[in-house]
Amino acid sequence: MNINLTEYLGVEETNLLTSMVNFRQEFDLFSEVDRIYKEPISRLRISADDDPGLLIGQLYLFVHFHLYFSVSCILRSHLSESFSSCRKAIDAALSAYQIILEPGTVDKYLNRDRQFLFIKSNMQKEIEKDRSKYPLAHRLVQVHDSCSEYGSHADISSFIHRLNVKEIPGQNADLLQFHYFQFPKPKEEYQFYFVLILQIFMLILQIFKLFLNQKLTVVDPEWERAIAKVDQHLDRLRVKYYAFVEKS
Repeated sequence: MNINLTEYLGVEETNLLTSMVNFRQEFDLFSEVDRIYKEPISRLRISADDDPGLLIGQLYLFVHFHLYFSVSCILRSHLSESFSSCRKAIDAALSAYQIILEPGTVDKYLNRDRQFLFIKSNMQKEIEKDRSKYPLAHRLVQVHDSCSEYGSHADISSFIHRLNVKEIPGQNADLLQFHYFQFPKPKEEYQFYFVLILQIFMLILQIFKLFLNQKLTVVDPEWERAIAKVDQHLDRLRVKYYAFVEKS
C-alpha cells in the first residue's frame, strides 16, 4: 500500500473534476434533476400539527441529500458507496409511500416498528401476494436488491471494478491489486451507472409527487413537463449505454 490520506483526498478531487468534464451531458442532467427536486420546496407549506406532512417533508429532504451524496460519490469514483446511498434514499421513499397511503402509521415509523424497519421486505411480500398493491414501489423494490448487492455488503459483488490481477513476468505468479477507487474503464459503462442512479431518484420522485400534488393543490405544468422530458432523456441514454455494456 503506497498511498496516504492526503494523496487519497487529492485523487478524489482529481476524479471529481475529471468526471465533471468527461460526463458533461450526464452532469447537466443531474442539474436538471436537482432543479426538479428543489422547485416545489419554496411553494410547500405544512402546518405544525400535520405530523404525517412534516415527516414526509423531512424524508423528501433526506432523499435530496442522498441525491447529492450519491452523485458526488460516483463523480469521485466510489461506485459501491453511490449505490449504498441510493438504497437509503429508496428506504426513505418507501417509508414515505406507506405514510402517504396510511397517515396513521406515523407513530409506527417514529417508534421504529418492524413495518418500517423492514419496509422494503414488507412491501415486497405484499406485492407478491397482490400485484396491484404499491404500484409505485415495484421497480424500486427490484432496484433496492441491486443496490444492496453492490453497495451494502462486503461480498465479492462490492469488489466489482476494484480488483485487478497482473502477471509477474518470470516468477510464475500473479499480483492481486485492490483499488481504493472504483469505476468501470469503458466510459459508456460508467455513463450507464451515472444515468441509472439519476433514474432511481426520478422513480423516487414519483412517490413524493403524490404528496406534493396534494399539498400544493395547483401543479405547475412546467414542472410536470420538465419531469417528463428528463425521464425520456434518461431512458434513451440508459438504453444506449446498456447496449454497449451488454455487447462488451
